[in-house]
Amino acid sequence: MNARRNLRPVDADVSRLAADLRGQWAKRDIEAMASEAARNVSAGNATDWGMTTDIHSELEPIVLGGGIPAPETLPRKALMEAMDRALNTEERDDGPLRYGGAYGFEPLRDLLAQRYTRDRGFTVTSDWFMLSNGSAGAIDQVCATFIQPGDVVISEAPTFSGTTRTFRGHQAEIVTVSMDDDGMCVDELEPLIQSLQRQGKKIKFIYTISNFHNPMGVTLTLERRVELLKVAAKYGIFVLDDDAYGELYFEGVHHPPALSALSQCEGVISVGTFSKIIATGLRVGWIHATPNVIEQLVRMRFEMGNSPLLHRMLFEFSKDGALDAHIAKVRAIYQRKADLIAAGLREFCEPYVSFRRPNGGFFLWVDLLGGLNGGEVQQQAIIEGLVAAAGYGFFPDRVDTGNHIRLAYSWVPEDELREAARRLAIACAKVAEREALPKK
Repeated sequence: MNARRNLRPVDADVSRLAADLRGQWAKRDIEAMASEAARNVSAGNATDWGMTTDIHSELEPIVLGGGIPAPETLPRKALMEAMDRALNTEERDDGPLRYGGAYGFEPLRDLLAQRYTRDRGFTVTSDWFMLSNGSAGAIDQVCATFIQPGDVVISEAPTFSGTTRTFRGHQAEIVTVSMDDDGMCVDELEPLIQSLQRQGKKIKFIYTISNFHNPMGVTLTLERRVELLKVAAKYGIFVLDDDAYGELYFEGVHHPPALSALSQCEGVISVGTFSKIIATGLRVGWIHATPNVIEQLVRMRFEMGNSPLLHRMLFEFSKDGALDAHIAKVRAIYQRKADLIAAGLREFCEPYVSFRRPNGGFFLWVDLLGGLNGGEVQQQAIIEGLVAAAGYGFFPDRVDTGNHIRLAYSWVPEDELREAARRLAIACAKVAEREALPKK
């Protein structure tokens, strides 16, 4: 015992060693030691949306910042019961508690295949799916498989900033096409592709959020979907469809067929997630593509797969129509919230904004009128007790083509949405008043 204790350095020796190491490492430039990819990615997080952190309000803030499921929709009891069933296996069956493999839990993939076969009009099997760490992890996996440094991704602008950050992390060049109320301006694609090819550039993806777009809330029309698929096939470019919100359509809405349905997945890689339809903390999503594409994706997977325990829990939660029933319930909640925020904007904000009420999803895109600046309105709104995203955060070059605010209405309680619109109106009025003052 005494001999073993004597082998340990005394505290003073440890302190001297640590001080010496600290001095040596203080001379090193950690940023210079990082990969080129890490240096290309700006500081922040995967969901950076232009938030200012040094402004405070005397009011309790109403947060319309992130696209997160409402707390009242979270099926805590049902998930706990599903977890019990997932773990209730024979003693020798350690499946829920060992590595799950690259593809993910097959019964859950088979359940997804059954739902897609039913809803999208052509037969698929579990081989057409790979489970992932949410849709963000799915997109990262797709990039790791197909993007080489210098490849081009054509993206909508505006778009989800987290995904453009992923593209940059894989050292892709991002080139943009514009958006309007019908989604991606597909007529811009072919001239852009031809121009890029004349420059000798290799285009790997056309990235779209085709359903209930983040941040704009719009849906790509059927005519544009067909044209997008034709152009992409003509030039041999994958369409990467970020379909996180596709199942959250509102009652009475005509919902165009999914890009994967129109193409039967030929040339289309779709990603989906349980994050938006159940809970973000689950961190389980999927990639949907033809089996030969899935096979390529699996080759580039090195982390032993996702949690088989969560996969089994989600299977137990979702089977026998329970997932369909849950989605129907949350659709109704988000439709009420969209109606409430739209009514509040009409009541308080009409002199300052225009907008189009979304037909699904989590987001409403506000077009500021009269030259109001989105960043200035965002900062004044924080003072007034409203947190929302400025439009510039959704453009890859951080330059808003207009002046916009994104309102994420999903998470906030229903009884706060009217007040949120009122606070936005106050912020707009104060910014407009400042702008009208004579310049000194």
